[in-house]
Amino acid sequence: MHFLHWVRHCFVLLAAFATLPDSTVFADLDAQNLQSRIFSTIELVQPAVVSLGQRGGSFSGVIVSKEGHVLSAGHAVRPGSRYQVTLPDGRQLTAVGKGSNPRVDCALLKITGDVDDLPFVEMGESKSLVRNQPCLSISFPGGQGTRGVPFVRFGRIVGTSRGDGMFQSSALMEPGDSGGALFDLQGRVIGIHSRIGRSMERNYEVPVDSFKKYWNELNREKTFTEIGPPVPKLGFNGSGLADGAGVEVFKVFDDTLAAKHGMKAKDVILSVYDKKTVSIDALRKALIAARDEGADTIVVTVLREEKKLDLSMPFEVEREAAPKVELPVYSKKAFAKPTPIGELASLPKQFQDLESKLDDGCVQVVSKLSDNEDVTILATLIQDTDFMVSKSSMVHQDPTTKLSGKQVKLKIVARDSKNDLVLLQAPKPHQTGVELTDSSDNDSSDSDSSAKGYRAGLFLLTPDPAGQGVVSIVSRKTFQSQKQQSRGYLGVMPEDYKDKAGAILRQVTKDGAAEKAGLEVGDVVTKMNDQRIRTHMEMRNFLGTVDPNDTIVAVILRGEEELKKTIRLGVFPSSSRHAADQMEKSGRRDGFAKVVSHDAVLEPTDCGGPLFDLDGNFLGVNIARNSRVRSYAVTPSIVRQLVDEHTSKK
Repeated sequence: MHFLHWVRHCFVLLAAFATLPDSTVFADLDAQNLQSRIFSTIELVQPAVVSLGQRGGSFSGVIVSKEGHVLSAGHAVRPGSRYQVTLPDGRQLTAVGKGSNPRVDCALLKITGDVDDLPFVEMGESKSLVRNQPCLSISFPGGQGTRGVPFVRFGRIVGTSRGDGMFQSSALMEPGDSGGALFDLQGRVIGIHSRIGRSMERNYEVPVDSFKKYWNELNREKTFTEIGPPVPKLGFNGSGLADGAGVEVFKVFDDTLAAKHGMKAKDVILSVYDKKTVSIDALRKALIAARDEGADTIVVTVLREEKKLDLSMPFEVEREAAPKVELPVYSKKAFAKPTPIGELASLPKQFQDLESKLDDGCVQVVSKLSDNEDVTILATLIQDTDFMVSKSSMVHQDPTTKLSGKQVKLKIVARDSKNDLVLLQAPKPHQTGVELTDSSDNDSSDSDSSAKGYRAGLFLLTPDPAGQGVVSIVSRKTFQSQKQQSRGYLGVMPEDYKDKAGAILRQVTKDGAAEKAGLEVGDVVTKMNDQRIRTHMEMRNFLGTVDPNDTIVAVILRGEEELKKTIRLGVFPSSSRHAADQMEKSGRRDGFAKVVSHDAVLEPTDCGGPLFDLDGNFLGVNIARNSRVRSYAVTPSIVRQLVDEHTSKK
């Protein structure tokens, strides 16, 4: 359904671009061609993206050979352990953990058994990456909507090299994405997800070239940090002297080279293999040199009670080499040199003409949370009516907005608590806004269809009446969001009261909702709204059904007195210190009948406004920032149902 008629080529990226898998070159690529490239890349590579799991956790990977080699993250894989592999086509296989290098954070798994028609993708070249090159993340972050379906995110290369060997992209990731694949738009793996920072652009990738470099080592079931035989050890504990004169020995361990050949505590090691040992690092390098030069015997010179002694030691090193395993061989294709698109660094600016028209469909609504606190949230205008919809849990008392340059009062007509929507009524109709038709939500995946629906990879635009808006892509098609994290926070520690007569408060958190409402330790809660509370579990279960910031009425016993307390619940605090949780999420962020997930970086106050594709089709109302990689929008049919229910009553 169209908000406005827009020509397809409303925006042109004035930059050359990498080729499609068939090597067709596009110069002066427009937005529609970029969109097509994203669709074709997803279709090409998504079958080879896998979810990897063991009891206690899951992570991601990608198959890169017909033999079943799976790339993943070093911190997620234990050599020799077995993992369940789930493919997007529903097949469940088994893989064994092979080599893992925690320093570089690369690891390899191998699917066991003979598997026919195993999908795989090609390993690219990370050494040729350039800043502002477009890329796609496809992986399984876990949690809502990911059962059997990977999530897609769009990004660009932010930095091509770091001191730790990683490179940086803007394709968002969070726990569960570890080991997931980053692709160029020619369908090749260029990196594997490793870790994140607090900034949204700090998404760190293991270069695919690291997997190629360590391919032999990765193919045996071992943890390793370097190529070649292990670094030999003498078998002592010590430290370099401050003046660089040598390494002092604190303790010699039993059954080691040092113990067997006369080294003692308090010796100072002056040289090893004719190389001065001014530090532990210098000693280690001397041992590596002896190993690499194939020495059969080394001389360790020590200072003992002011006398120099030469300790001759036979030098036997395990020289087992890693197996020689050929890299996967792919069919020959012509791939173009990666080309940056500078406009990706400020993508919303490229759509500002479109955004300036679409933002007429939304306004800012201000309401009172308390006498001293106002809350601002966006609302979506319904065209040719006096209605608008917004996020219910963010609209409180006495809502107002600015229409035609004047601040006007809004009437709260209805609340849809299931989908966290509120229907608001203005004093008079407005001509601008989104058009709600009788057509159903379009989940079409037909790439030739002009109405692309919610196809993964579809570009989206979230307008902002006070800013430039946000550009994102659909991460996956619509699904039902189960209520998991969104519950009202009371801030108490309850226990069962005698004979199941209520829930007694053993602890009341400072500045929590209960304390602010005047509840005290020792109070017994017997009723919440219309529900009888007999045990602390009934109390917890009730709180799981109400939203953050909801107002409830509790009946309590304080001694012999029965009291009623009106309580405005809060947002449940997070105890996580993970970087993925160091951003503000919506208080009510799940539990919706039908949502589309996209990768927009929205603030919670950006919700309530409309979501469009680049043709101006209205695709829903942004309802929640669920996590670092997920923003949710409820679909037009849900909005239409709420509006229709109450327009018919007018």
